[in-house]
Amino acid sequence: MAAAANDRLLLEALIGPSASRSVTVDLAKLLEADDGQLATLGLARPARRRLLACAEVARRYQPRASLPEPITGPTQALGHLAELRCLDTETLAVVLLDVRLSLISVETIAIGTVAHVSVEPREVFAPAVAARASSVVLAHNHPSGDAEPSPQDADFTRAMVDAGRVLNIDVVDHLIVTPRSYYSFRRYGRM
Repeated sequence: MAAAANDRLLLEALIGPSASRSVTVDLAKLLEADDGQLATLGLARPARRRLLACAEVARRYQPRASLPEPITGPTQALGHLAELRCLDTETLAVVLLDVRLSLISVETIAIGTVAHVSVEPREVFAPAVAARASSVVLAHNHPSGDAEPSPQDADFTRAMVDAGRVLNIDVVDHLIVTPRSYYSFRRYGRM
């Protein structure tokens, strides 16, 4: 409500109180309109010129939106896994990425025991499907402090890569993290 009142005051300042009274369209729509569309609203040429000039200034001087840094390797993903690295029970998380490999979110999938976490592919990929993620980074911690993968970790990685292919969701990497180290399946050519 306050925004609409403020827009009305801005419109009055731009084209004058008498011209603005006849306008029933939102200011945002006015700023997207061309001269012909403004003319159909009954606005006189001077009011149309002011609105068109204002719209052009707004377009030209929009603040630049910077794209987030893509997660293309383990070092970019690790910054989002600080909590996971310090947990005292084995926990599996998935880093959800959009088509540009930018972070959507980090989701905890399962919490296991000190040395094991068990999960099905449907549980791993459910958040990715819901968020319409294009790719994921799998990550789990080893509370023991040893980041070397077990044979079960390697089997799990292969199964998740296969499941991702079926769903058309790329598994970018699987990281095993500890407070002081990490292991990247991609870096060691095991994807």
